[in-house]
Amino acid sequence: MIRKIEDANLDEVISFVVHQNQDLTHNISYFGDTEEEIRADFSIIQPPAGYGFIATGDDGYVSGFLGVEMDLELGRSWLFGPLVDQPDWNTIADQLYEASLDERPTQIADQEIFCHTQNTRVQEFAIRHGFTFHSEGAVLTLDISKYESHELFDIVEFDEIYSLQFAALHAELFPNTYYSAEQLIDLSKEDDKTLMLHLINGNLVGYVFVQARPASKDGYIDFVGVAQGYRRQGIGRGLVRMAVEWAVERPYVDKITLTVNTGNEGAMNLYHSLGFVTEMVSRSYRKQI
Repeated sequence: MIRKIEDANLDEVISFVVHQNQDLTHNISYFGDTEEEIRADFSIIQPPAGYGFIATGDDGYVSGFLGVEMDLELGRSWLFGPLVDQPDWNTIADQLYEASLDERPTQIADQEIFCHTQNTRVQEFAIRHGFTFHSEGAVLTLDISKYESHELFDIVEFDEIYSLQFAALHAELFPNTYYSAEQLIDLSKEDDKTLMLHLINGNLVGYVFVQARPASKDGYIDFVGVAQGYRRQGIGRGLVRMAVEWAVERPYVDKITLTVNTGNEGAMNLYHSLGFVTEMVSRSYRKQI
């Protein structure tokens, strides 16, 4: 039986996801590892931002899960799963996916699915349903106990007077990404998030967006961008360091996390030189609906 996730079965679903996600051959990238982390992650698949389905057997226990996060403005949805703990994996996964399509708003024009590189089931599922390989991303972490503070160059917190410059630079550097410039500006107003800028003669040439996440006890660097013509001058390094300095001021933060495309050799080298280590690598697939 396929049914929606509800408050009454939420605890059981979270326990199922925690157990399954510990196995790298089942692992869903960008979900946390602990119950506290995954419970926090579930907020993004609750209406109106998303929705989820579970499969249950004759005994009533959860045997499968698929969550969906949506961005109606971008016209994209992200699939968390399928996670299935039954021999007929493909059958249950297909049923969960079909149920999610029935719920899909008409504004959603494309979908993305992601998983750990060792999760061959989801990769085969993606290809079977018409998804194509999009990118491979590495999750990097920095243990702040090994981080040394550095002298920082002039970086300022976002101000509305730079809105137009920021929107133009963000669109140039990250076209069609999951957060628009307007969304990042709105998010930066929250206490646990910030958007910082590097200016030269009043012109915006770089920025970083970072958030502190109590559930996972980390600071997550979401975007680091430097304008063409200003790269290889240490601006990106300075922005990352500033993001780290901001995050470590929160007493609950014990590591810094970020995700970078494995094909971006320059960024990978930069982060590794700052002490970041690769925790895991995931693959994403996309499909036009």
